[in-house]
Amino acid sequence: MNAPTDIIRLGPEIFARDAKGALETRIGTIFLRTPGLITTRGIHAMQRLAFIDALNARRRKNGLPPLTQKEEDAEIAESVDLLFDEHYALIRPDPQNMALAIRGDEFLQQFVSKRRIRYLNIQNGQVRNALRRRGEAWRMAPVPRFEEEIRTLIENARVGIGGRAIYYYNHLTGTRFLTLAGFRALGTLPAEELRTLLIEIQQNVQRRNRFANPEIDFLPHGAIPGTVLAGQDFANLDEAGLRAAHARLVAVFQTAVTDPSLRDDDINDPGWRKALSAALIQQSNETGVSAIIEGLSPEFFMQIEWLPGGRVEEGELFFDPIFAEAETHPDDEQLQRLCDHRARAILFNYVREYSQIEYVNIGRTRRSLSNRTGQGPRAFVYIVELKERHRPSPQVKIIRIQRWTVASHLAEGRPLLQAIIEAEDYTDYVMDRRLGARQLGMHLPPLMVPRTFRETVRDREGTTHNVWTGYFERDYISGYATDKIPEHLFASPAFRQAFCRLLGQAAAPNIIIGRATVEGGKTIFDDGDEVIQLNEVQLPASLILSEPTGSFVNYQRPYADTIGDYAAAMNRRKHLFPDFEEAVRIFAESFEDELARIQRLYRERRVGFDGLFRDRPMDVNGSMAYRWQCVLRRLDAVNAHALAHQLLDHIDL
Repeated sequence: MNAPTDIIRLGPEIFARDAKGALETRIGTIFLRTPGLITTRGIHAMQRLAFIDALNARRRKNGLPPLTQKEEDAEIAESVDLLFDEHYALIRPDPQNMALAIRGDEFLQQFVSKRRIRYLNIQNGQVRNALRRRGEAWRMAPVPRFEEEIRTLIENARVGIGGRAIYYYNHLTGTRFLTLAGFRALGTLPAEELRTLLIEIQQNVQRRNRFANPEIDFLPHGAIPGTVLAGQDFANLDEAGLRAAHARLVAVFQTAVTDPSLRDDDINDPGWRKALSAALIQQSNETGVSAIIEGLSPEFFMQIEWLPGGRVEEGELFFDPIFAEAETHPDDEQLQRLCDHRARAILFNYVREYSQIEYVNIGRTRRSLSNRTGQGPRAFVYIVELKERHRPSPQVKIIRIQRWTVASHLAEGRPLLQAIIEAEDYTDYVMDRRLGARQLGMHLPPLMVPRTFRETVRDREGTTHNVWTGYFERDYISGYATDKIPEHLFASPAFRQAFCRLLGQAAAPNIIIGRATVEGGKTIFDDGDEVIQLNEVQLPASLILSEPTGSFVNYQRPYADTIGDYAAAMNRRKHLFPDFEEAVRIFAESFEDELARIQRLYRERRVGFDGLFRDRPMDVNGSMAYRWQCVLRRLDAVNAHALAHQLLDHIDL
């Protein structure tokens, strides 16, 4: 970036590294009234003092008097705290003054690419709503969830103030934590370095940052009381007295540590990682991160990678300027991945279709929520938060890119026309499959709409084509995926009974339509697609199949071949049911009743069912019309009571 030259600069460049490859600084402060960027080591309070000193020095040089106290306060009031990690410059905004943070953001973009700037404090509603309204959910610093991310968080949290990096820094509160092992290790240092660090700790334990949080704390909180530290005269002790004072403080610290995991710093100890990461992520008096989009389940939210899109002002769309940066750096793979052309195309479709858009945020899933394999090409999934001006709350939609597209067929060597026809045929098949599943009792989201966008792709020979890519849009279904329900909910007998009833009812249409993987024919059930919705007293009220993936794959095998797969849904939960026999009875009876009900409905309305796909091509190699005939024939022949008994035979009572 081309940084301006007429501002006050103190400290190293952002992301500059020392001879050992470590970041030279991990904090910074932006000043906006008189432009300035301070990155000297220390704490933010020290950086603000350094800026005022530098500004007064400039004034003296220009023959001006020093700032008055009122003028100093005005300069500091228009400042923004920054933190730096290995990848990002992180803005720590004041939730009460987001306009100032956004001004600081725009100023910082003179030094750092926008793609490397993120916002902290996203647990605060004012912060996240300000970013959402700008279509910039992608700029919220993600909260780590997976083990590798937590390890990275801890490794990047090591900071110092004036000396070596002995603290772990909480970016949200600004507090530096000192562990027992870290404090104990100070005893191995030369006397003068030990003295300097003890004085540093003594002074900063008493200080509060601009958010009223301590500059330094211990893990656990207050392990060495500030009053104990305040009574120490570290500056005037000889070496023997200094080390004795340190040893006494270590003993005080050790007494306060009751959690065995906190006695030694071991990143391979899950207990230590959990305790330390909790201290580094903690932000008091704020909502959990899962509330960033109301109703979005925590496990789903944590999988989302938010993407640049654009801002809508008075109905006009302004694409994020980062797309222009991507166009000028076509070889930057990381930037190209961030500027997802499909997300941009989806946003463009929304702005064309909706006239009252306030904002749109688009993300893509970071990893699959199930371990399912054998379904051919991966279907890329996006999530959209769409807010219209006349609606009180945003809509949340799921976008699933069609599994077999023109591009995938071209990559297999098909001619362009054939690739287009086969992609369109697959769109029809997916919609027909949804209709058939719904006709046979499957509870599905109420609306799914097929759409397309244009994209440029290459065939096997390298020729480029401008083609349409299909995708499916549906509303997000809030609730718990059946395989991810918190175990504590099963403590309620009423919860267990309602759950077993709904799961048994869902198993019946699932076996009828033969949900299975394309490769291997493995039954798909109870692995992430079934969503349990709770009522106002937190009991299961309904079960919806969010995605009918694999429907009508198994359309010929006898039910007896797969009935054991449905028994597995109960067997793997046996430890959750003290009344397992009763739970199994409810599950099996619900399965039998629902299977018999669907069979009876078919027999009563046979003409309507048989003729549903009469206008579709009939192909014994597996057309939807042929699969439908096979599924109905199998349903008509089953003895529901006998099959329910076979289900019981596979359950480990």
